[in-house]
Amino acid sequence: MSKIFISLFVFIVIHLNLAGQYDTSMFRPKLSPDRIMLTIPGNPSTTRAVSWRTDFTIKNAYAQIIEATEKPLFDSIANTIEAQSSSWETGSDLAMGHRVIFSGLKPSALYNYRVGGDGGWSEWFQFRTSSAENKSFSILYFGDVQNDILSYGSRNLRQAFMHEPDAEFMLFAGDLVNRSYEEYWAEFFYAGSFMFSSIPVVATPGNHEYYPNPDSTKPREFSNHWNQIFTNPQNGPQANLNRSYYFDYQGVKFISLDSYFLAYISQDTASYLQWFEQVLKENTMKWKVVFFHHPVYSCSFNRDNTGLREMIKPILEKYGVDLVLQGHDHTYCRGQNLPMAGTEYENLPVYVVSVSGAKMYGLNPERWSDRVGSNMQLYQVIEFAGDKIIFNSYTSSKELYDSFSIIKNKKGSNTVLNLENNNEEQVEIPGKFKYKYTPEALQKFNATFGTE
Repeated sequence: MSKIFISLFVFIVIHLNLAGQYDTSMFRPKLSPDRIMLTIPGNPSTTRAVSWRTDFTIKNAYAQIIEATEKPLFDSIANTIEAQSSSWETGSDLAMGHRVIFSGLKPSALYNYRVGGDGGWSEWFQFRTSSAENKSFSILYFGDVQNDILSYGSRNLRQAFMHEPDAEFMLFAGDLVNRSYEEYWAEFFYAGSFMFSSIPVVATPGNHEYYPNPDSTKPREFSNHWNQIFTNPQNGPQANLNRSYYFDYQGVKFISLDSYFLAYISQDTASYLQWFEQVLKENTMKWKVVFFHHPVYSCSFNRDNTGLREMIKPILEKYGVDLVLQGHDHTYCRGQNLPMAGTEYENLPVYVVSVSGAKMYGLNPERWSDRVGSNMQLYQVIEFAGDKIIFNSYTSSKELYDSFSIIKNKKGSNTVLNLENNNEEQVEIPGKFKYKYTPEALQKFNATFGTE
């Protein structure tokens, strides 16, 4: 009973503190659409999905779509599609959620769309489908947004968009919100605003997309919001649909793994890993990118995901995954960790861990990576350009912090090159995190990073 009481007390304190940060009435559902999210439900050259929210009284909703034109006033000739509608949050009458999948689209085509109905319509948005061919493109990648999203996370997301407005999609490596409660999703959508309606969001869950269970002996339960918001390809394990999935994008295979489910909840990890291995085995794309929340190699002090590493590292190496994008550790690190890598494989993954929100941790004194960073908000621009991946990590001030490339030769062998890294490594331990270091650990930290 004491554990349950403590958990409820923490829940109340969190919500009271959050509510005091802003006028919550600004986020109440309305008759007209809000929280409009564009996602990729299948083949990115022919499909898109859109979800949105309204007041609970709006039972009938629609999306309209038309191939883009420079001429306005095309409402009457746009194609109208009826939405699937259900409670925005399971078991709640707070708001109604709506969803439409656009299918049969043309590759490399620009479309206008809007959503709404009797309660009013949204503005018209634009998106472009991917090419059916292997053409160069760029994406934005974010580590945990999670905390203080409205006040601090928003500036980083918006700076990234201004930096790379033509990015094909925004990829989030879990912990999009601190808890999958209404208040936190309100902040997330406010921060993303029209960007989420114009650029598809590709996301994998983190542990904070799972609700804490007052009974610590039982597993967490998954978000009541996720499946209302995201429409991902339905090609993952049956027990983890819409969270684990894959899609091919202009010569790159992207694979999402729900690392929390795999490491802490799944009752059948063998079939999950079999699915993952089969996806890689059947791959025909030049590049392979896997993204999940918990790092294979941790960046932060006192963290080590041994069980997850033992499960997936051999598969990542066996099939020559090129790039692994992760979050969770609220620090930055990048490298291949060659001393710990398998020796029988030629192409070894480059592992990246990053953070985009305001919550910061201290670095692990046991350094494994080529580049580290702490106590700063980051976003990443990743360009897939034929035989080359160009990876640039920027601070929220648009300063280049890390840069490297992966070059694949005609035989399929990779070469990893460090590019411009003029800035000194930022290794400051956030003030609130210093108490976690023992005197011995702090001494080792200073020796490792030369901060004595």
